[in-house]
Amino acid sequence: MKKISLLALASLFVSPHLHAISLDDIQLWTGTGTNRAAVVVDWNTPEFFNLTTVPAPVTDKTLVWGYRFNGTATAAQMFNAVVAANPRLYAVEYVDPKYGVGIQGIGFNLDGTGIAGVTDGTITDSPNIFTNGVLIDGNLNVDGARSLNSGDLFWSGFDGPYWQLWNELGDSGGFCNSPNRGSSEFWDPDFYTQGQWASAYAGLSGLLLTNGSWIGFSISAAGYPTDTNDPDYDAEMNAFNNDEQAPPSPDGTYVAYVSNTNDFAVQIVSTNNLYPSSPYNNPAAVLNRPTLQFYDPFDGSAVTDRVSVIDDPFNVTPAGADVITEVKTGGQITVKLGRKIYHSPNNPYGIDLIVYGNSFFTGVSDTGGTISDDTDLSMATLTSSGIFGHPAVVSVSQDGTNWYTFPAVSTLFPDNAYRWDDTNSSWTEEEMNPTKPINPLIYTNNFAGETVAGALDQFTGASGGTGFSLGATGLPWIQYVQIQPGPGTYTVIDAIAAVNPSAVGDALSMAPDNLASGITNLSFQNPGDCGQNQVSINFNSLGDIAKISTVGLSDFSSFAPVVGSVSGAYQIQSRSLTGTNRVSFSATLGLRAGSTYAGDGSDLRVYQWCGDHWISQPFAFNAANNQVLVSSVTNFSAFVISQIKPPALNIRAAANSFAFQFAPVANCQHILERSSDLLHWTPVLTNTPDGSQPVSLQDTNPPPGKSFYRVRVNIP
Repeated sequence: MKKISLLALASLFVSPHLHAISLDDIQLWTGTGTNRAAVVVDWNTPEFFNLTTVPAPVTDKTLVWGYRFNGTATAAQMFNAVVAANPRLYAVEYVDPKYGVGIQGIGFNLDGTGIAGVTDGTITDSPNIFTNGVLIDGNLNVDGARSLNSGDLFWSGFDGPYWQLWNELGDSGGFCNSPNRGSSEFWDPDFYTQGQWASAYAGLSGLLLTNGSWIGFSISAAGYPTDTNDPDYDAEMNAFNNDEQAPPSPDGTYVAYVSNTNDFAVQIVSTNNLYPSSPYNNPAAVLNRPTLQFYDPFDGSAVTDRVSVIDDPFNVTPAGADVITEVKTGGQITVKLGRKIYHSPNNPYGIDLIVYGNSFFTGVSDTGGTISDDTDLSMATLTSSGIFGHPAVVSVSQDGTNWYTFPAVSTLFPDNAYRWDDTNSSWTEEEMNPTKPINPLIYTNNFAGETVAGALDQFTGASGGTGFSLGATGLPWIQYVQIQPGPGTYTVIDAIAAVNPSAVGDALSMAPDNLASGITNLSFQNPGDCGQNQVSINFNSLGDIAKISTVGLSDFSSFAPVVGSVSGAYQIQSRSLTGTNRVSFSATLGLRAGSTYAGDGSDLRVYQWCGDHWISQPFAFNAANNQVLVSSVTNFSAFVISQIKPPALNIRAAANSFAFQFAPVANCQHILERSSDLLHWTPVLTNTPDGSQPVSLQDTNPPPGKSFYRVRVNIP
């Protein structure tokens, strides 16, 4: 019998890669909450097209999305939320009375053109029939369906090759990295597993998510063969039974930015001496976020280009809107931001404000011709660090009247709108974060000989632009920004953005040059409360430029049992930004003890994961920040802050004896001891409970006369 594949998903271009993606690497997320799950979808060509006339996917491609939630959630809820939030993703579903929501087709609009719909040649379902990206049409022949847009990733099937559903081995979450299907070419047909993937037996409606759950979809090798006279019958049956493949391990980067208008300029206050004609004389072009795409009338037959560090924004958007504003000599443009911008020590690298222009790297070779979206950034090489841009003088104010002026910059740094997929040498739909500053060491990097893709890797998910710190202004906050050109020249502005602190789940870079310049600290905030610092890392030394990423943990099923009641838990990773070697460092690690913890730290323990066990680490407690501070950390892994509550021993009468009840410390050895003189103690019973539920122990053979009892707890 064919298993019914029932529902889940989430987003980002990927494919097989040497390093599996981790939860903190995924950029595109849907939902809110402290728990995280992910889904991998692999469009691949089936081995046999029996019982189907569906065209093969236009390419083999693997995508991954992330999903945040609190409490309990199902894979079906995750899928529906992700499809609804991603306009290029769509699905064909059905509802089984026993198993719930099932999936028959999954499509993804690769190039963003055309319409997302399906047809079987008789029935055509256009986008207006889809509800939040989902189509339910019992009359559609899913074994003969195709997408209306021929360039889409698409497959559907039920009797023919269908969508095979997978989940992480053990189905209990706790996977910080995507499951790896291992070295075997196909699944184990006896156990329906391949590496760390297992074929799911529950439908998506019944598949519960926990923190660290992974759901996978891949196209089955063949439909169930029914024609025994078919000369390929035996091969088809073998493919159906033995040749199934789990999704490959994807690769990706960083946390997605969810656009918020208030992070940018929302009002033009004043202007003068702008460029005299369209499309560069519209001051409103600097409002809202930086440009993502523009219409290039000079590129061959005129095409839509993505903004990149070698393809700067100009002209108009594909919809015809203006994208940049030019300010002539002696002119200015003054804007009001959608919110106050504070000088915050938690902002990455101390940067509070980012200004975007239309700069680009000038020296680039191996482009394959005219620079466009077809340029292979993995081949295109920067021949220098030269930048074509425009000088700018930036001033800031609280009231729009009294100004602080920063020193002029000779050119604004280039920016980049979307992530480039190094593995597949192609653009993705993942937008870089325009409120996340790049590491300022990049401004002085020598990029000569570096591929454009390699240069973009150093952005760690940020959009680029030039950052400014309010530290020098003496102002705690500002809300007005004025930009003027340098003397005797002009400048061009695309957007102005407030910086947001990085949240747990994101990644930042740190380099020896940062330490030399006095930038030693990285902070990661609560994703649901940017004013709550959850992880801080203060580096004392660093051997090379490193990417530092963090993940909040709430499921510990993949670890050894944790001692006590977990108050806070995090996974922290460090790896070379430009290679695979381990980076040597020494740092002081600050971890928030938990949002509900209100003690003085004396009842806490800090444990670090050492591969197969937890080891207790010495720490200090900072009550003001509700953080434990672990000094001289030289390697990162999972860290747990546990609260240890000493048990209080209660006594009650029992048959011919007494029973002793107490609330235990989870996963610790508890020894009930007895004494007649309070000097010499005899063990009576030993118990190691795996939770904090009350425990009752009884001394079934008490001595005559008086006795004293106590519980001793061995805490590692």
